[in-house]
Amino acid sequence: MTGSREGAATENLRRSVLIEYFSGQPQKNSKAVKTYEAFLKMIESGYWTPGDRIPSEKNLVDILPVGLATVQNALGRLVQSGLLERRRKAGSFVTEPAAAGRELTYFKFSGDDGLLPVDDIDLRIFETREQGRWSQFVGYSNTYICVERLIDVGGEFRIFSRFYLSDPKFGSLLKMETSELKDITFRIMFRDRFGTPPHGFERDISFTRLSLDVAEKLEHPAGSTALLYEIYQYTLRDEALFFMETIIPENSRSLGLGLSGVQSN
Repeated sequence: MTGSREGAATENLRRSVLIEYFSGQPQKNSKAVKTYEAFLKMIESGYWTPGDRIPSEKNLVDILPVGLATVQNALGRLVQSGLLERRRKAGSFVTEPAAAGRELTYFKFSGDDGLLPVDDIDLRIFETREQGRWSQFVGYSNTYICVERLIDVGGEFRIFSRFYLSDPKFGSLLKMETSELKDITFRIMFRDRFGTPPHGFERDISFTRLSLDVAEKLEHPAGSTALLYEIYQYTLRDEALFFMETIIPENSRSLGLGLSGVQSN
């Protein structure tokens, strides 16, 4: 009985929030725009989370002052953008985002003896004026927020990761203790703390040579060859969220790149 009451309370809350998201938009917006934006904000804000079945089209028409065609159009746009999936005779469900997520579990190094444990050695967050490949993607800015991670892989070698943000609303990250950031799932943090859950991404894989400062961190000779893995992460609205680069020195392990299952040696 308690569970059913809690479930009903949650659904009533979601219903109220959806109405608020719809009615709180500018009057000049058409009903079609208001409906789509309201649905999108329900996903952005975490009221509809990955795996959730959203209300049926009939229920949505009952909740909002719009017709069936308007609801179907909005849902169709979300399906086309990969945010929802329709399951025959089951309804519409929020999809799992294609996101970089948690860097430490994203890279999987293995050999005949199985997967190697991956742990933070050092983590720091700071403001930087340095410009680079991230500048064009996240937007040119006087300063960027940078999160650096030095990661131990099974006591055998290290990898080095940086990601960059430029949006001022992420400034509160600079006030976080490094202990709060350690082992954090960034996908969830961006969704819950900032209302900008990651969604689609692009990536580049290439080779680079270790600069002196990175070589010292990785305990490899400067100028030696390493794998450079870059992620260009987007929000649900296809806006740039962050740029991440990870440098992986030469090693004898197989690398599994979680999202695609591609293996490289």
